[in-house]
Amino acid sequence: MNQYINKFISIADFLGEVLGSNTEILIHDLTDYKKSIVYIINGHISNRKIGDPITDLVLEFMATESKGNKQFIAKYNSKTIEGRLLYSSTYFIRDNSNKIVGALCLNSDYHEVKKSLSFLTSLLPNYVDDKILSINNIKENLNSDPQELTLNKIDAIINEFDIVPSRMTTEEKTDVIAALNDCGIFNIRGSVQEVANKLQMSEPSIYRYIKKIKN
Repeated sequence: MNQYINKFISIADFLGEVLGSNTEILIHDLTDYKKSIVYIINGHISNRKIGDPITDLVLEFMATESKGNKQFIAKYNSKTIEGRLLYSSTYFIRDNSNKIVGALCLNSDYHEVKKSLSFLTSLLPNYVDDKILSINNIKENLNSDPQELTLNKIDAIINEFDIVPSRMTTEEKTDVIAALNDCGIFNIRGSVQEVANKLQMSEPSIYRYIKKIKN
């Protein structure tokens, strides 16, 4: 664990005491995407553990915003592998050169709170529920399987183009690969093979497309 991340351990412990058992608190060390979680409190919320990989949101932020000055993303929705919706925030840990080297993440489970609210609102028919979470606005998938994370992201981007890979033109495939590159998916080992399988292309072809896009 690098020096910049180590100092956040005590902060995570503090937040764990303050926020209680309904909030998962974890720290990512981004020197190894495939086993980035180095510290976790209340891991039962997402069923993740130390040694599990980076999430799609952190990966995408690394690719798109890592050279900027944004320090955190707050109050967004995430989803566990079981489909449970969480309320999340992420603080990005930077080194002296402003490079993102880690992340401190909070994921709160309001499932029981919503059940209680549903009961209370049934007694107050004029009360309007503002909806704590929305399934249509998921920013992050909390998945402990890096291959599953990769496949989910590939499928999501391909689905945005609303055309099956076998009927895609060269330009459309270029757009798909560019979108995947922009969200950092090619930083995950094995992703080129998965993209090649999904787009019905060879791995060397994928590398040529990536090189062309970067140029």
